[in-house]
Amino acid sequence: MSEAPIEAYDKEALVQRNPHADFPAIEATRPNYDPTTVWNPTKTPKPSWKPGDGASMNGWYGKPMVAIDPHQPGRTSNQNYKLMISTTVPRPIALVSTISADGKRQNLAPYSYFNNVASDPPMYSISFAGKEANDSLTNLLETGELCISIVSDWFLEAANFTSVNTPPHLSEWPLAGLHPLKSSKVRPPHVAESAFSMECKLHSATPLFSKTKLNDDGTPERANTLVLVEAVMFHAREDAIDRKRETVDIKVLRPVWRGGGITYGTCFGGWETPRPDSFRVLRETHPIKDILQTVESLE
Repeated sequence: MSEAPIEAYDKEALVQRNPHADFPAIEATRPNYDPTTVWNPTKTPKPSWKPGDGASMNGWYGKPMVAIDPHQPGRTSNQNYKLMISTTVPRPIALVSTISADGKRQNLAPYSYFNNVASDPPMYSISFAGKEANDSLTNLLETGELCISIVSDWFLEAANFTSVNTPPHLSEWPLAGLHPLKSSKVRPPHVAESAFSMECKLHSATPLFSKTKLNDDGTPERANTLVLVEAVMFHAREDAIDRKRETVDIKVLRPVWRGGGITYGTCFGGWETPRPDSFRVLRETHPIKDILQTVESLE
């Protein structure tokens, strides 16, 4: 191991997402996290809202907008990255576990360029940034398998630490203090601490190429790799899922989300908003009739 690299490429040094020169000092001034806080649904912002009302609050009105061209001269992809992650919020966090083709190296890392994209078959997307494939992507492409574990507040610090740029031969599992749980249909284990995990197999991998950076041969440099993976087994904590095995209780899941910079958050406030009735029913109601008559009169 004496010739093994000390660390992997340090992306954080390039991104510089931490805005604080002395974060421990800043954090020391903040109140302690309250682990007893629970999901507390409220009414919607305007329960009396009806079709045609538009926004329920007027704080947006009259505020000037700024147009930002992502490819304007002098603007970097890092600036676009920071803008995107601070506005595409909240983002769920996939704690991705993989294993190398020879079975000797196990990797664990968090990704918030992640979401579900289909239910038949159950499919998730993850985007891996970088010209070169990192450990997670390398293992996935070699084996076609990974596990995704949803991050909850009781192990956020450990999940965050798996983002450390360890060299390929060094596993993040013991460094974070998390426990691997044997999977049933894929080789990579999933996270025992997680209330919900998915065993997945690779569906497709699509390279996304830079519009600003070129390789030495003049071809566009790979900037990201977008993968789709199919869930072949779900694992839910028994006290979190309903009897029909179709809905997980957010009060038990206590999921953590990513925001911009180094911001994370929890899901303790919210409301329930039913989808509208079918339009064949709504079109017979007075608000919709009035709106349609107004639209027709302008045509």
